[in-house]
Amino acid sequence: MNLEKIYQERLNDFLKQQKEKASKMFQIGNIRVALFVLMVYCLVQFFSSEFETMYWWWGFLGVLPVFIFFIRLHQRHFDEKRRIDELVVINEKELKALETNRPQFEGGGEFDDPRHDYCSDLDLFGSAGLFAFVNRTSTAKGKERLANLFKQPFENPKTIYTQQEAVKVLSPKVDFRQAFMANGRITEDTLDDIAYLQAWTEAPVAFLESIPWRIARIILPLLSIVALVYFIITFNHLPLVVMGTLNFALLGVKSKYVGKEHTEIGKRQEILRMYVSLLDLANQEDFGDAAILNEIKETAKAAQSGFGRLTKIVDYFDQRLNIFVGLGLNLLILYDVHCLFALEAWKKKHKQFLTKWLDSVAELDGLISLATFNYNNPELNFPQLEKSDKLYVHAEALGHPLIPVQERVCNDTKLGSQHKVFVVTGSNMAGKSTFLRCVAINLLLAKCGAPVCATSFKCSIMDIMTSMRVQDSISQQTSYFQAELLRLQYIIQSLKEGKPTFIILDEILKGTNSEDKLLGSQLLVQHFLDFNCLAMVATHDLELGNMQDDLPDQVENLCFESIIENDELSFDYKLNRGIAKNKNATFLMRKMEIVPKELF
Repeated sequence: MNLEKIYQERLNDFLKQQKEKASKMFQIGNIRVALFVLMVYCLVQFFSSEFETMYWWWGFLGVLPVFIFFIRLHQRHFDEKRRIDELVVINEKELKALETNRPQFEGGGEFDDPRHDYCSDLDLFGSAGLFAFVNRTSTAKGKERLANLFKQPFENPKTIYTQQEAVKVLSPKVDFRQAFMANGRITEDTLDDIAYLQAWTEAPVAFLESIPWRIARIILPLLSIVALVYFIITFNHLPLVVMGTLNFALLGVKSKYVGKEHTEIGKRQEILRMYVSLLDLANQEDFGDAAILNEIKETAKAAQSGFGRLTKIVDYFDQRLNIFVGLGLNLLILYDVHCLFALEAWKKKHKQFLTKWLDSVAELDGLISLATFNYNNPELNFPQLEKSDKLYVHAEALGHPLIPVQERVCNDTKLGSQHKVFVVTGSNMAGKSTFLRCVAINLLLAKCGAPVCATSFKCSIMDIMTSMRVQDSISQQTSYFQAELLRLQYIIQSLKEGKPTFIILDEILKGTNSEDKLLGSQLLVQHFLDFNCLAMVATHDLELGNMQDDLPDQVENLCFESIIENDELSFDYKLNRGIAKNKNATFLMRKMEIVPKELF
């Protein structure tokens, strides 16, 4: 599968559609101008010909409806062009991501949390993090849901396999996935918008349960209509003025509430339309036997109807800005009150479903991201997971998914089942830290129901905890060493809860002397053996590798070697058993003339 060719062909097709749509809109625009000029001409002739009715009929009953039709037609084409514009951008970004191997979509930096069990150490968030590589979400809630999945992945194998099934079904559906993305990106929403909608449905109603208002909204409009009919027959305007004044005064009592409701819900009008379009796409798609997707589709049917009704009510409410509606119909039939009754009736009927509807769209949004990640990386494979008393990670050709395929070095990896702690040694730049992150990131992807970077991957389900990039804090008066101890304390306290855990430590206890560091590391490794965990500890202290001699059934040494040949340093990034032998720090210091050669 040639991804570059696929995305280039799609881009070319959408660029062609974009050009055709722009041309069509230009033609429609010219017709609108011509019709407007014709209406003005008819209006001028109507007055200059002493009110010749022919011009009235032609101008306002003939041309005006056609003019309105072309306005709506232009708006429809404008909306379609916006969608095509987004599809152009999406495919341009996909192509650039393939060419540069750099993410082109949002990295979710706002979700990073240094206190989280692993997300900062594993570079999950940020412009070049895992989230940026995977993220194709188009809604604020979908983006949040995907980020939360990375931070709190699934624990149940059945749930994970159901998620895998959905990702597999969505992967080849490029048209659907990109249409969903484009429709969602036309209108930018925020978590504040979603929070407002949820809070709005829970807010108390002001009209619906008020008996005086329920009576007034029926009686007063009826009396007003009677007064209008009376005026038409008798030309006596007094009853009509009285009713108009009464209606105006009554509206004034709730004018602040009415204005606030209209302003706030009106701001979300385009967002509601966007959700309707996304739900419509889900309803039209065939998801086969994928349980999650069919459940989302079932929810989408009710959600589309509900959101569609709400959108229409908001559209009606928005007509109050028209002077005829805002003044005329309000004074006659209390138009604002009827709109608010409709809004509150919708709220009462649907408020218990709103969160579920929003979550369904967000879940589908997140699944589309995982499916695109799978589609864009055909070398990845889906893992096998289980809950097991024996903790393990067994993988063939395991690689880091963020490293380009042509540069990626893969290693067969067998952790656990017998040994519980793995001491990883190696010189600087040999690949220790990358390997630690490689194992953890693939384990995380597996728990998210995503494919992993391995030809075969089997593991038991474990929590992930890391200590790799501990930072000091001046504001909290915490030194680096103290921060590291607090992190290790947190890990041990979590292990005491008994949950199966995969632990990664990179060069611990750097803030103390070498003798103290070695002893502390040995005691910590030994303590890990008391818990239900699998641990990988990367270190430069080769003596820590001696623990395998004392605990051969529980501790195993792994290493990455550097290669010095012909006065040149290189790395093969291959995982080996045993303790690293080669050192490169002094070699590089001599090579870079940091210290004189004669000292060697």
